[in-house]
Amino acid sequence: MGMDRQQLARAIDVGRASTLNCFETTKDIAGIAAEIADDDPRGPMFRNRYLNDSIVFKVVESKVVRGKRTYGIETLVYFPYNHENIYEGGDSILATDSRRVEKLNQKCGLNPDDESRIDDFRWDMEMIDMVNSLPTLDPFLLKCKAQQTGIEEQLNPAYFNITLEEWNRIQEPIRQKIEALVRKALGIGTGEAGAKIEEHVSKFLKKIWEARDIEGIEDFVHSMDMPDDRAPELFFAWKAICYYQVQFSEVEPELRKLFTWIGDPKMSLPADFGGLRHEAQDQIRRELKLLRSRLRENYLNILQTLKNYEDSYRQFIEDGKPGGFKAFLSDADQHYIDLAACLSSNAHAINLLQDQIRRTGTTIQSDQHRQLLDCFLGVFGIESQTNNLLLAS
Repeated sequence: MGMDRQQLARAIDVGRASTLNCFETTKDIAGIAAEIADDDPRGPMFRNRYLNDSIVFKVVESKVVRGKRTYGIETLVYFPYNHENIYEGGDSILATDSRRVEKLNQKCGLNPDDESRIDDFRWDMEMIDMVNSLPTLDPFLLKCKAQQTGIEEQLNPAYFNITLEEWNRIQEPIRQKIEALVRKALGIGTGEAGAKIEEHVSKFLKKIWEARDIEGIEDFVHSMDMPDDRAPELFFAWKAICYYQVQFSEVEPELRKLFTWIGDPKMSLPADFGGLRHEAQDQIRRELKLLRSRLRENYLNILQTLKNYEDSYRQFIEDGKPGGFKAFLSDADQHYIDLAACLSSNAHAINLLQDQIRRTGTTIQSDQHRQLLDCFLGVFGIESQTNNLLLAS
């Protein structure tokens, strides 16, 4: 698993949903604290300084099994060689590596046998596991996961990078969908009110939103045919799916612009295309064709997953037929990963194109075009003959 320097730089700079730049955030926290003489005990995310100087990436992998593409998402912790220029390359460790503890001890001095620092070791392992449990690093979901694990107040809000206004804007439609389903499942009409009813609904809504345990809502969980041990994560996945539904509606106009750019030869080919060798021209055409196909596939996957969700939800809410929604909810954790993989890839591609146009305008010469195209291919996991892997795994 790796990426060349151009992919690395653009992943750090424009991969907002797939990158957590602990290095920059740590500097920001220190700068703000020094500037305002802040005595806030919440410092960087990790106790280990090397982890606080790292950059966390989400890497999407996919394969086709029996005609259907399935997705997996890995968490890569990247340690730059040179903190004066973090784009020069570095070492990396997968969060799921069976030798993770050993490698982190070698790289960071994070020693599980040091009893004097055992609390720091456990905290840092829990932070890595928390980040690894998310398929994307969207600020909204990172904050939700911190709430679920009960550590939100212990983390500096700089890691969430989300304003209260933005949080409320995203949260409101999600809570409305959850509340409507709770009322339906409890047999409480949308027009029914009263202090006891509202207290009852609020209790269920809070438990589902926090997604920590099912204490006090066991009957509701069982009525939805959810196993007790899976219910909290399925609730979290459902909340995430609602979030991705909101996100998709917001990003779709920019996604259509990306489709237009890739599908139009006047826009997607380099300005000096005619002067390139025939082999280079053929390669660009092939790779653009592959990109168009993968973008179309991702887009249709998103549409189909959200349609299945919305149809099953409406059948439950409007027609009183819960079967479809129960079935969807039972696999919500996989639907959540599929949506995350497709949306984060598309969002990263949108950001790559916007970044390129800001820097060079719409007229892109072949050298810049090659770099952009390689970044696109890397985002979607498509092999390029020109890729030169520099980031060690």
